[in-house]
Amino acid sequence: PAWRGGGDGGSVSPVPPVVGVGAVAQPLLRLLAVMLGWSLTLSVSTYGLFAPFALGYGQSQLSATFSAGAACTILVQIALFPRLVAALGEHLAATCGAVAVAVGLGSCSLVHAPLPLHTGLYLLNRAGSGVADTATATLVARSSRGKEQRSRNLGLIQSSRAAARIVTPLVSGELFRRSCAAPKPWSGTLPYHLCAACMLAAASIPLLLRRSEREAEEATEAQLREGTAAAAR
Repeated sequence: PAWRGGGDGGSVSPVPPVVGVGAVAQPLLRLLAVMLGWSLTLSVSTYGLFAPFALGYGQSQLSATFSAGAACTILVQIALFPRLVAALGEHLAATCGAVAVAVGLGSCSLVHAPLPLHTGLYLLNRAGSGVADTATATLVARSSRGKEQRSRNLGLIQSSRAAARIVTPLVSGELFRRSCAAPKPWSGTLPYHLCAACMLAAASIPLLLRRSEREAEEATEAQLREGTAAAAR
């Protein structure tokens, strides 16, 4: 059905009236954006500490890895993301991306050899980040009502990502330092495993929002049926 109302003077809204978890959709999506920002910190600035320490990488290897990761993210957003959304929808695409980030981060910090496997896990993390980040922005727009609210929420999601880039390098660096004394292969992996655990927990957010949207749709359809039946009597 077409849901009407909101701040556009009777225009079609992207979702029905929110209930339950959907009422706090925007804060939950901002939390997911912060977790994705943290994963990006671990993939770039903290990885610049981890890879020389655990893998013996030099500057040329780091530069090549960062370039490959950025290229992977862009290609996924251009080529894979539209197909994923068409097949699974925005919510499942966001969850799949978040799970890929968690698996990639947690595994690449432990698997150091063979090197192609480590690189593949690192790229899995970057690909998942590209999917989840784009899907999160899509869900922010989808769950906003009216152009003004949509613009505000998209601005807030960008601010959340920026805040993550300010705080997480400090937190990740300290966690990395504290875990360097751990026995191999756990040396330096604490921030990666902590972020992976948080990402797995945050991966449920899009599914909860989808369930809330469906409940809202069912409730509204029931009200419409009752109204039609009452009018018929």
